[in-house]
Amino acid sequence: MSAAVALLATQWRVQWRLGIPAVIAGLAVPWTVLAATVPAVAPYLLFVEVAAGGVFIAGVLVVMDRPTGVAAALAVSPARPAVVGAARLAPLWLVTVVAAVPVLLAARVQYPLAGLGAVALTALLLLALGVGVAARRRTVMGFMTVVPWPLAPLMAVPLVVAAGLVSHPAWYVVPTTGALALLRGEAQHPVWLLLGYLTLWAGAAVAWAARAGSGTDPAAVRPGARPTAVVSSFPRADLRNIARDAVVWPIAASPLLLGLVLRLGVPPLTGWAERTHGVDATAYLPVLALLAIVLHVPVIAGMVGALVVLDDHDDRALAAIRVSPLGVGRYLAYRLVQVTVVAAAGLAVAAPLSGQVPAAAWFACVLAVPLAPTFTLAVLAVARSRAQGIAAVKALGVVYYAPLAVWWLPGVAGWPFAFLPGFWIVRAWDGPPLGVLFGGVVCAAGWLLLLHRAALRRLSG
Repeated sequence: MSAAVALLATQWRVQWRLGIPAVIAGLAVPWTVLAATVPAVAPYLLFVEVAAGGVFIAGVLVVMDRPTGVAAALAVSPARPAVVGAARLAPLWLVTVVAAVPVLLAARVQYPLAGLGAVALTALLLLALGVGVAARRRTVMGFMTVVPWPLAPLMAVPLVVAAGLVSHPAWYVVPTTGALALLRGEAQHPVWLLLGYLTLWAGAAVAWAARAGSGTDPAAVRPGARPTAVVSSFPRADLRNIARDAVVWPIAASPLLLGLVLRLGVPPLTGWAERTHGVDATAYLPVLALLAIVLHVPVIAGMVGALVVLDDHDDRALAAIRVSPLGVGRYLAYRLVQVTVVAAAGLAVAAPLSGQVPAAAWFACVLAVPLAPTFTLAVLAVARSRAQGIAAVKALGVVYYAPLAVWWLPGVAGWPFAFLPGFWIVRAWDGPPLGVLFGGVVCAAGWLLLLHRAALRRLSG
């Protein structure tokens, strides 16, 4: 018992020092406001943003234990794997459940206690999944590119069922289908049965995560290991890393896959919405293209760039770069050029392939390219570790996507968002006047200069 309490207290202090509870609680504020304003979206916010919001944070915390030697110490400690796993999960799980309460109250969910139970059990299942996958990965990027595969069916199937695309009771075999149905107040089975089934899955996931974290990782970076990122050429080092770590390829292919999904998926979905619900979804297609292509592709590129830098920082490779002739400035400049090129190439592939980005919207795509380096710099300006980086990605994502509201705010009503680059991107969708292009360039340049100074100061310290 004393070992469990000590481990739990340590994990809480670590997460508190990294600011993770503050980020989760802070994100609960906009979700609560949105749930109160548009109650229909509340079940999906609770399912996607609240219950699943800590998966990546939980995994990164596990990966962080390796270079610090914590994982090796835990592996030979007398604490049982179940105790270690519970200590890792409990603080983040508790904060997630607490953050769900105001959203549930604001949404006026039909069965609040059942809804809270669904959120709590779903969060426990998904957090354990993240911990279990991370225990088998060497790097943050390795974890980030593997965990979506087991996570996808747990998230996608309930959303497909909720949309009415499929309706057979067999889909309730996926335990999270019942969780979302409870939040929507449209469950096809008794509440006790759905929660009991979800409890079995959550318990199995926790047990699996405990076993996964009980061994040592021979590929892990250990204290005192020689940094391998400092080489004569950054590009050669990256090419070696890509050749060694095949999980990088899904990230590189994501714009192509995203473009194909929109091209092949939008026509049947719009037809289905018209036939089934009498909804003309074509009016929302520009917003979908802005969200999924024009904003998302550069933000993802920027996120990957920031996490790569934080990987190098936590593995102490950046410390070697700091005292080398290359310097942090050149290293950061290389990373920023890299994410900018990746974002531009991704948009050049995904935009025409999707079939949802008209020729006039290419001005918006050009203005969107600088989102990648600004997102990288924004994360680096506020994060000192990989775990803080993941938390910052979640918080900054709200800021970067918030200007989509300008689509529904005509005239001066949207100008409060003008200090954000996304405002000018949305305004440029229909072929902008020269003033919009000029404003977008000035806004992006201003943020790049400001954030570059802050990020460079933090990385150099």
